[in-house]
Amino acid sequence: MEHDALQFAASFRKLASELAIPIPESCLSSFFNYLCELTKWNQAINLTSIDDQYEILVKHFIDSIAGTKAIDNYNKIELLDVGAGAGFPGLPLKFVLPDLVLELLEPSEKKGSFLRYLVGSLGLKDVTVAAAKLQQYVSRVNRRTFDYIVVRAFKVDQCGHLLADLLKPNGKVILYRAEPVPKGFELADLALVQELEYELPSDYGHRVLSVFSK
Repeated sequence: MEHDALQFAASFRKLASELAIPIPESCLSSFFNYLCELTKWNQAINLTSIDDQYEILVKHFIDSIAGTKAIDNYNKIELLDVGAGAGFPGLPLKFVLPDLVLELLEPSEKKGSFLRYLVGSLGLKDVTVAAAKLQQYVSRVNRRTFDYIVVRAFKVDQCGHLLADLLKPNGKVILYRAEPVPKGFELADLALVQELEYELPSDYGHRVLSVFSK
């Protein structure tokens, strides 16, 4: 296992450097433990359709932390991951930005159980899991507002006004996409302000961060 951890760390460093993403050495053990737990839980719960560990490293971990390219301020920002699923991109962003205050919004109770277990087992601070659909979450009396909202595996076409309601005045929504937003694409109450394109390492595909603001 120790050899596996060392090999994983070396691969992670190399892949992150290919996208010029700085990572703290302290986060590597968290990513490795995440991978181990994800692999174990995935046998009982359908957390991800990808079961190859290297592919998980690139398509889930590296792709998730690419979101740092669209985050301007790393100091105690509050971030909401909508449709967090198995924790992508929210948890990888938390690992590389330890001061992040993170809320994981995931309606599936099984996936929520995995997320809560992971947060506890890794001793993560300032991370909460909310088991609700987006519309239910927005309707809560005590709901928070956020500096950033990230969306990776959730259809948002009809949800712009809901996302806007959850943003602080200068907040931003970051959509993880495979291609730029098409002409005519709209998110109600939000405007497209930036698109950042990149290639995943090992020819795993083209990706785009589409950034919206009020």
